[in-house]
Amino acid sequence: MGRNAVFGASFTVCWLALSACGSNHYVQRGADLYGEGRFVEADEVFERSEPRVARAPLGQRAAYAAYRGATFVALGDLAHAHHWLSMASEIERTQPGTLRTEEKAFLDTAWRALTNRLPQTPPPATSAVASSSQAPSPSVQSVPPTAPQPLAQ
Repeated sequence: MGRNAVFGASFTVCWLALSACGSNHYVQRGADLYGEGRFVEADEVFERSEPRVARAPLGQRAAYAAYRGATFVALGDLAHAHHWLSMASEIERTQPGTLRTEEKAFLDTAWRALTNRLPQTPPPATSAVASSSQAPSPSVQSVPPTAPQPLAQ
């Protein structure tokens, strides 16, 4: 719970910094709602703005994608969050400097929040079987699905 509070505080600080800089008009209303914790309303504003943003300059599209992704993180829609955060990151990767410093910091914070919300998966077993309950049953024949099948005669 402590880590979530730290990330929430980081999100708030980044949001305040972006708001103070006067984010573009395509993003500003959704960003304001996001900063107020009104995530459903922010999502609605972003959804309605999407057709206009598709024709906007690259910097506006990247900032929009970062905020839209962060909104999806807050709403718990992790698949859509990943999509939008990836889009913002890809724009910045292919055109470095597209996002302002504050926007890049906000995007990084959104990625950390998404990562913290993803279910933890155990690392794959690379050597010995960890427990006897995971050992394959001796009565089951293990044949890889791509292994050639014997010909019927």
